[in-house]
Amino acid sequence: MPDNLCQNKLMKKLIISFCLMSSLFVNASFVEIEVTDISQEGILHLAIYNSKETFESDKGDKPGPQEGIVGGVVEFVEKGIYKGKFELPDGIYAIGLYVDSNKNEKLDTNFFSIPKEQFGFSNNAKGRFGPPSFESASFELDGYKEISINLK
Repeated sequence: MPDNLCQNKLMKKLIISFCLMSSLFVNASFVEIEVTDISQEGILHLAIYNSKETFESDKGDKPGPQEGIVGGVVEFVEKGIYKGKFELPDGIYAIGLYVDSNKNEKLDTNFFSIPKEQFGFSNNAKGRFGPPSFESASFELDGYKEISINLK
């Protein structure tokens, strides 16, 4: 009898563990990002923001993790198209990216602060004199979303 009791307890633990693990995967949301029109190879700096302040103040001069950036990638890309898939909690996000063609870890600009390297934003949002607002680039993620960004 003790063996049956141990087996029953083990089965209950396995079932509970399976249910908990399954619930984690059910609540996962995914965003698939396609970046098109990459005209030069370089280092892609792609950031997924959940903070209006961080998004609107980021000048592309601080690569790496920052508060308000919840996902992204820094990796070499060739001419053409980049595709990536990211798992995030449900929420409101915006994406900003640039291709660092000279590999100096910053977005190069000219005298008038106009980017000399390719860049883009979610919703293909555009700003007047600088980056677009968080509101114009933001999207709601609730389950699954595909985003296509055309580089400028």
